[in-house]
Amino acid sequence: MRPVSGWTANWMFDPPVSTSNLNSGTTKDGHPWIGAENPKLVITEYTDYQCFQCRKMHFFLRQLITEYPDKIRLIHRHFPMDHSVNPIVKEPFHIGSGKMALMAIHAATRNKFWQMNDLLFELAAKSDVISVRKLAARLEMDPEAMVHSVNDRSARMLLQQDILSGLKLQIIGTPTYVIDENVYLAQIPPEIIKAALAD
Repeated sequence: MRPVSGWTANWMFDPPVSTSNLNSGTTKDGHPWIGAENPKLVITEYTDYQCFQCRKMHFFLRQLITEYPDKIRLIHRHFPMDHSVNPIVKEPFHIGSGKMALMAIHAATRNKFWQMNDLLFELAAKSDVISVRKLAARLEMDPEAMVHSVNDRSARMLLQQDILSGLKLQIIGTPTYVIDENVYLAQIPPEIIKAALAD
């Protein structure tokens, strides 16, 4: 088993490998998950695509799930720290991360959530401006539908449900992780990961 020690040593990752070899699905309440069918550890993440710490932890967890696909399940929920969608953000901040979340919700309806998720984190790290049409082309999705997804009423309702869920947990920033009803801001205690990976 690979030791899970100092987190800072694990920050620099290439974009995650393809999700095609990993189990994935949706929870009973409709949230995308990836990883183990019968996990030893279930992690629910609340993230923002423009959050640097979210991106680092995203790549770390995806690498971990790739190495231990039968032990960990990651469930995704959106919590963009964008003042236009999140009531705890009172001033302009992470402008556009709400729209990115809406595009990811749209991709989920096309069974391409995890591909979109990876791509949004990758592109957000490289540029402040993301071309929706280029994004659609990378994922072989309909660009017009993606453009309109940011105004889709059902997608906005799903995003608000995630944000309200986070607010009920008293989440004040991202990334935040929920494990066995315990809430962890920014990172997951290494001992929790170690226990899940132990034989």
